[in-house]
Amino acid sequence: MLTKTVNHNTECKSKDHDKHLCYLTSQGFHISDADEFKSLINKPQFKCKHCGRHANSNENLCLPEILDIE
Repeated sequence: MLTKTVNHNTECKSKDHDKHLCYLTSQGFHISDADEFKSLINKPQFKCKHCGRHANSNENLCLPEILDIE
């Protein structure tokens, strides 16, 4: 089976970087705890300017911006 390595934003200076989706994904969290991961992204309100990931909370992104959803 082919496994893709996912890198996280190594330039992020947040003390809470271990809660950001890029870090969680690089650790395989989206696979090991898929239900919890889905709960972080199921009603996205923010998009990361660095990686483009979407999240419910700005606390789960390195450079969050509000999604313009209409």
